[in-house]
Amino acid sequence: MSVRPFAPSDYAAYVEVANASYPDYGRTVDEAKHDDSTWDGARYFKARLVAEDRGRLVGAAELQHERWTFVPDKYWLDVAVHPDHRRRGHGSALYDAAVAIARDRVASALNAGAKESMADGVRFLERRGFREVKRDWESRLKVKDFDFSRFATADERIAREGIRITTLGEEMARDAGALQKAYELARLCSEDVPSIDPPTMVPFETWRALILEGPGALPEAYFMAIDHDGRYVGVSNMSRSTEDPSFFWHQLTGVLRDARGKGIAMALKLQTVRYAQRQGADHIKTWNDSRNRPMLAINEVLGFEKQPVWIMYQKEL
Repeated sequence: MSVRPFAPSDYAAYVEVANASYPDYGRTVDEAKHDDSTWDGARYFKARLVAEDRGRLVGAAELQHERWTFVPDKYWLDVAVHPDHRRRGHGSALYDAAVAIARDRVASALNAGAKESMADGVRFLERRGFREVKRDWESRLKVKDFDFSRFATADERIAREGIRITTLGEEMARDAGALQKAYELARLCSEDVPSIDPPTMVPFETWRALILEGPGALPEAYFMAIDHDGRYVGVSNMSRSTEDPSFFWHQLTGVLRDARGKGIAMALKLQTVRYAQRQGADHIKTWNDSRNRPMLAINEVLGFEKQPVWIMYQKEL
């Protein structure tokens, strides 16, 4: 058994371990490579380690800054070991090596997550002194037989307010400044997403690469609400799962504070459902902080069904 730094030749085995460890959230090698290509190493730190057993890669650990809630001396830690190779010390070896790096960087705390139904992960973290700091509901919506008649007035309601819904792809074709406006809207909406540490927006070029260039990028499923003055006031966007085309990932839904109470978020979410249905998808996956009652309420009305909750843990160093 050995632990060493990740190498470019490890991508296929690394993705295999990740998909076996998190079977509901699979990704492809291309997606993993694209995610890494968007990482700004001058701004954020990342270390990836792998564990080998008789020459076979069986586990991986990542220690990295959290771009969306960036605190210089806090890091996100993920340790994954292939289910066929657990309880042999690989996870402990990866954890110890990652923590040693964090201590060398004078980290103040580590954050980590585990789905409550993943008993191995919960036990692993709690035995090492991690404490729960928040919970996020994962929810899924079946789209095939979605009953739009229950929301027949949603589009009319926002139209009376002088608000139209369009897509990022459409706006980029007609407005050279659309991408920058969409970025600013996402920045403002992200500020209201509940989190342990204050939200931070990634740089424009990173956001652009994530939204437009990745294997799962869908500018045609990046829905935005624009008011009668041409101001971008709401967003709800999805990305494609290239590993499993039966579903879409739902990303951010947000409405500017002074434009709330007009039904914009509901109208935007309905557009994502229509898109997923047209593409023949089975369902949409999304996540919401357990304290975000306004967005949870919208999802509940739409019919999203809650899954086992994701628990966020923290350990002070």
